Amino acid sequence: MQHWDGVLRFAAVMLVLLLTQRAKVPTGFVAAFAVLVLLAMWGSVQRWYAEIPHFDTIVHVLTPGSLAAVSYFLLVDAGLLPDARRTGRSMRTWAPVVWVGLVGSAAAVLWEYYEWVVEQISPQGMLVGYTDTIIDLFAGMCGSLLAGLLVLRWARRHTDI
Repeated sequence: MQHWDGVLRFAAVMLVLLLTQRAKVPTGFVAAFAVLVLLAMWGSVQRWYAEIPHFDTIVHVLTPGSLAAVSYFLLVDAGLLPDARRTGRSMRTWAPVVWVGLVGSAAAVLWEYYEWVVEQISPQGMLVGYTDTIIDLFAGMCGSLLAGLLVLRWARRHTDI
């Protein structure tokens, strides 16, 4: 029963990585996402979540933020968000931080829904509770805001105006 969970995760990561190639997401952001997701998945295989204190929280800080940064560039490429490199100074000041923060926070919420579903289908698969969920959501939000600051810094260095 637990194999479908891994297949679903792997398929989602592969889809995002394939989209990053099409959208020409900056290499550093794609690399960070790929490494962090690999670390998160490997941690599951190696049982690091149970054995290493705070590993879960560290993953929940870094992974949604890296996904949010990559998603920002995908949404810009799709024309759904304005490119911070090609907008006025006020846009470059706050907008990427807000966009990336919101996308990452939404990703953290969706992940917690996913954990709940897996726990309902396969109770021995994930043992989470209310406190874990709240800490994970807060960690994901903080990591996403940090990723937004990194996108802003990148946009300022690569501005077209």
